[in-house]
Amino acid sequence: MTRSLGPKPSFWHTGAAGGWTVLIACWTPIGLLWLLWAGAKVASLYRGDVADFGVEFVVALLGRDYARAWPGTPTPLVVLVWLMMFGSFGGLIWWGWRFAASRWPAPDDPVAALASDPGVENLTASATAARAVQLRRSLTDGERLQPGEVGLLLGELMVPRGKGPALFSSWEDTITAFMAPRSGKTTALAIPYVLSAPGPVVVTSNKADLWAATAALRKKVWLFDPQHIAYQRQGFWWNPLEGLTTVEDAHRLAGHFVLTVDDPQKKDLWGPAAQDLLSALFLAAAGSGGTLRQVAHWLDEPGVPTPIELLSSGGFELMASSLQGTQHGAVETRDGIYQTARTAAKCLRDEEIILWVTPQPGLPSFNPADFTDATTLYLLSKSRSAASPLIAALTDAAMRAAERRAERSGGRLDPPLVVVLDEAANICRIADLPELYSHLGSRGIVPVTILQSYEQGVTVWGEPGMAALWGATTRKLIGAGVDSPRLVRDLATLVGQHDVPTSSLTYGDGRTSEQVSLRRQDILEPAAIRALPPATALLLATGGKPALLHLKPWYRGPRASDIASCIQKAEASIAAGATRYAERNDSY
Repeated sequence: MTRSLGPKPSFWHTGAAGGWTVLIACWTPIGLLWLLWAGAKVASLYRGDVADFGVEFVVALLGRDYARAWPGTPTPLVVLVWLMMFGSFGGLIWWGWRFAASRWPAPDDPVAALASDPGVENLTASATAARAVQLRRSLTDGERLQPGEVGLLLGELMVPRGKGPALFSSWEDTITAFMAPRSGKTTALAIPYVLSAPGPVVVTSNKADLWAATAALRKKVWLFDPQHIAYQRQGFWWNPLEGLTTVEDAHRLAGHFVLTVDDPQKKDLWGPAAQDLLSALFLAAAGSGGTLRQVAHWLDEPGVPTPIELLSSGGFELMASSLQGTQHGAVETRDGIYQTARTAAKCLRDEEIILWVTPQPGLPSFNPADFTDATTLYLLSKSRSAASPLIAALTDAAMRAAERRAERSGGRLDPPLVVVLDEAANICRIADLPELYSHLGSRGIVPVTILQSYEQGVTVWGEPGMAALWGATTRKLIGAGVDSPRLVRDLATLVGQHDVPTSSLTYGDGRTSEQVSLRRQDILEPAAIRALPPATALLLATGGKPALLHLKPWYRGPRASDIASCIQKAEASIAAGATRYAERNDSY
């Protein structure tokens, strides 16, 4: 134990001060004179000589008899050698001090405390590569895998000096990241994950930057952009009612719509009833070959009997009876249910949005069951906007189709499906996402949910749901800007404590004595977790100890030039599309 926190005794108040003073006073002049003689000796190698080190050299030097001190050697040359020698000696001392200080961390340094025994051996490239070979039957040689085949890069272990190993998540892990805006969640997580994924990718975002940086570098791209965020022409349409044959499926689809209705306290009595109503209408339209336009019209006519008749003819007698009971109930109750359902399904009133979910001549339809290989599905919607239920519904449909493919493949997808849910709490609210997290990894589906705060997740899934999501996540990343007091306190507890040497001083009889003791304290205090700098993160991995990471943004990666070129071209395409869109609207 060589360092400690706390005050240090003054040199002059220690018992050894007198002895050190005598030694310094005696040896400093001798050492200085020897250095001067050594410099003159080096200069004399060029031409001349120098007096022997001793009284003769000292007397000549003090008497300024330079011809006697270094006969035949030019004095300017001796002075030049002295300057070079003392400059080099001083620089060497400064470099040595800096070198030692960089390798001598403070006793309470959290980086040193977490890196001394990281317990992340199962996250290194070699261990994750071996795991990838076990999880993917198409891989045979773990030593020759590319980084994208090994797993998703979490970051590089932060160590007091040098560079720590890169850490990866495996193809059976689930990831949740808590990161504030402009803290690296897109540059260091979303973009690298989309580009490194060996198979299909589903990605959500409320901006065009993620699409702009990656779309041109993926093999096949589907862009779902009903609100013209990227200003690209519509390339396909998707029918949410296709394959809707059970009450459970209809209820699940309706849940994506109802979850967008603001209800912070989760006390809205109309929400469950509105979900039942939408389930009945969706099922009636799907069974008759109708579209969501038909559902929108039915919501405006609370007494129309057509959906009841369609449900009855389709064999859904109980659903027909439930819908009939809703329509024939008290007027106030019926109107409240229908108004809540209309609010949840407000996207069906937007002609530009509904074009993406109803048949469009000349455009292909998207089938989630065919979503395989290196295909990428980009789902864009403005934060807390009308299109968010469709984003959630399409994401959910793609994941459920992937589950069915995994079951037909023996249990796991190969290659795996990566689902990057950026702004998940705003534009992709999937009600049972915490439950899905418990088994998606075992199917070869790797979800990456990115939230701005823990409380943001609570507003969507409630306290029990968010706790379930936290517990089911095998790799948790806490980045910069987490301002939740409760979360940072809990994280400080999970990171743990360590013993820190602290010193105390006692004064008496003109002397100072120092006592060093151990103090137990948090490795990372809550304030330190909140103050994590951008491009760094705290990793909590199941079965391992916490670790501090350096995130790796795309512009520090090997494909930086390709991505930069892709962004430049995409921005030009966005500008041209925005101009076309403005001109079209002006012509109306």
